[in-house]
Amino acid sequence: MASLLKPKAGSVASMLAMLFGVDDLEVGDGDASLPSSAIGASYVDDEGALVAMLVADYSFAAFSGAALSMIPKGGAEDMAKDEDLSEGVRANFYEVANICSRLLMNDQSTHIKLAELVEGAALADAVGTLEGSAVIGFTVPIPRYGDGKLYFVVS
Repeated sequence: MASLLKPKAGSVASMLAMLFGVDDLEVGDGDASLPSSAIGASYVDDEGALVAMLVADYSFAAFSGAALSMIPKGGAEDMAKDEDLSEGVRANFYEVANICSRLLMNDQSTHIKLAELVEGAALADAVGTLEGSAVIGFTVPIPRYGDGKLYFVVS
């Protein structure tokens, strides 16, 4: 099997525009510096080995999760500021991360699946096991909410 794909802004924009129900999304390239405070999603291969991570700042996590249930913007902003997602927004962000796994695969790549959401020390440990991997960052405008930062750490 071939290695995982490294997402490009255009593919991220297409996937998230469809998810958020908009015609167009202007996803920008971000830097490769992971935020000090973030939430992540771990992706494992068929043997259960960690092979990639999605890392999001709390703005992306709160806004993308809130957008799927149309939770008011103020509530999403509070969750982002407090770095504390409600159960519903957390479940929705999990689904966003699950859908984003498709950005890392094609017919020739390793098959992966979403394992779990991680925060704090568990996130730092997971990212640490992927040391030397590519970090690809994006700035994502979530319609009706605001901008967030999204990163993929790909081995």
